Amino acid sequence: MQPDLFQPAEIEFTLPEGQREPRLWVRRIALWQDSLTLLRDIPLRRGVNIVWSPDLSTNGTGATPHGSGKTTFCRLIRYCLGERHFSNEEQRPLMQQKLPNGFVGSEIIIDGECWVVTRPIGMNLPSRAARAERIEETFDQLLVGTEPPTIAPIISDRFCARYRDQVPDNLKAEQVWDVLLAWLTRDQECRLDDVFDWRSKRSGSGSPAQELSLETKLTVVRLAIGALSGEEIKATIEARVLTRERDVLREKLGHLDWFQSQRFSELCESLSLPKGRDPTEEMVRKELIDKANEELAKAIGAEHAKGQRPSDGLREKRQVLQSKRNKSSDERAERKALLHSLPSQIAAARAERGTEQARLETGVIVRCAICHVSIDEVTANGCAISLERCDLDEVRSRIARTEQQVNELERQQRVLPGEIDKFDQEIARLDQEIAQIDNSFAQLEHQMSATNKAINRASELVRETTWFDLQLKDRVGIAQRLALIDKKLEGARQKTALERDRAAAAIGDLATLFRQLVATLMPKGCSGKMRLDGNGLHPEISLERGAGLSTAAVESFKIVAFDLAAMILSVNGKADMPSLLIHDSPREADLDAGIYANLFDFALSLEKKGSPPPFQYIVTTTTAPSQHTLEHQALRLQLSSTPPEARLFAMDF
Repeated sequence: MQPDLFQPAEIEFTLPEGQREPRLWVRRIALWQDSLTLLRDIPLRRGVNIVWSPDLSTNGTGATPHGSGKTTFCRLIRYCLGERHFSNEEQRPLMQQKLPNGFVGSEIIIDGECWVVTRPIGMNLPSRAARAERIEETFDQLLVGTEPPTIAPIISDRFCARYRDQVPDNLKAEQVWDVLLAWLTRDQECRLDDVFDWRSKRSGSGSPAQELSLETKLTVVRLAIGALSGEEIKATIEARVLTRERDVLREKLGHLDWFQSQRFSELCESLSLPKGRDPTEEMVRKELIDKANEELAKAIGAEHAKGQRPSDGLREKRQVLQSKRNKSSDERAERKALLHSLPSQIAAARAERGTEQARLETGVIVRCAICHVSIDEVTANGCAISLERCDLDEVRSRIARTEQQVNELERQQRVLPGEIDKFDQEIARLDQEIAQIDNSFAQLEHQMSATNKAINRASELVRETTWFDLQLKDRVGIAQRLALIDKKLEGARQKTALERDRAAAAIGDLATLFRQLVATLMPKGCSGKMRLDGNGLHPEISLERGAGLSTAAVESFKIVAFDLAAMILSVNGKADMPSLLIHDSPREADLDAGIYANLFDFALSLEKKGSPPPFQYIVTTTTAPSQHTLEHQALRLQLSSTPPEARLFAMDF
């Protein structure tokens, strides 16, 4: 690396009074198979900590630099700092099966006090966070969970209490530290693609940051660096509410305008009124309504209006005729039945008359009709059974009555066919009159159907003209409300812009650090700047001709510089967040090796600006740092994919 390619800018630490070391840093990470079997013990330091897995060009073994455990190491630190998971869903069951009683322990220093965190790798231990000086001191309580179970609420109370209640509604106050942690310890899967791209769903971390909008993440960042006031938050919320209401009113107003232009012409045409008038005038709309009511009155008519219908008289007449027909039909049926039964009645009467007559004329012994004893014997000896005397005259009277009955039945047999014929004629006449009435009904129904259609059409016109009038009356109020909202919205935006201007000092400090870092880390011809607007916070690196860097390299290194600037801002007491930063293999393939090596040299140079270093920067890498860095105590761990003992957990999964 040629030093004259760079333009170092002086970066100084101005720590808050009374503070010497970082307020939060990780002193130790240790991995246990169980409480008796230590797999890996990794002491960390304030300042720079490098975990190196040599690539093929430097390891001399042919082992790939990937799969050694660098990313898992970073995730385990995040896990100890409160993140939900330490690996994705594919790896986690394998590790849990191999290490059912395994756990990770960490010693985390917060404001000079040591907290021991133990979290399970397997399934048999609870999560714990307790005050202690060494991880081993807590082994007698490994099976006893703590409340809270993780250190996240403790960190949140120390760093986020000032602003965590001011975050948007879609983020809970207790999740603010989770979001900050995602920023300070980016996923390797995100590949440093964007300043606000922190957590990938592929990592399986369970962090709420992976579901948040850019606006919410920006809010958390600005709150943390002191670049967002409560007044701006209120103004932003007010502007958001007003914008939603404005959009609804605009949509409604647009619909009314379309309705006015389309429906007014249709209504005028339907009511035979001239179209070239202004429907916003109340008199014009009133004329529409009056005309529609007039058309409805014509369609209904006077008779209809009185509640009378032409079919009422026909219906009454038909009911009378139908009643007569039913009566005639019943009487005809009775006579037909009587006519049908007469032959048998006549035959029976004649038989009875003949029998009686024969007995009297031939002297056949006739038995008493009462006691059935021979008449002659009764005459001679008297009746020993009946108390009544047998009356021969009565017998002769019965014969005479039977004769009369036969004559009457024969008379009915002669006259009934004529009566039945008269009933047939009467029924035929009534059927004809009823059929005529039914035809009249059909004609009336057809006429009434046409009338009803006209009435319905006229009624619909009345309804539409009335609704048209109501809608255009509402339009005036909507337009007035929209004008008021536009005015309020402009005021809220001006207030937001004013508050952003007031936040310029905090943004300015961050932007200054960012420019200095770009000038220090990047070749000549590169310059950095940062701006805040309604669409976010935008760090930028500009390339002059001859800088010789690809866009991908610039974009990734821009994010590294942004994170380092925020860490330094925190060191100087101008951000409510830990001065802790983890970068997991931050080099892009086409980033110049000299620039990448300069990152490590620069980070180590920051250690000299405070004793002890007031920050902790943890970096994993496959690219060999400079010789100076390799010989520095900042190199805390060297890993390899082979043999298994050289991996993070010293075993295969």
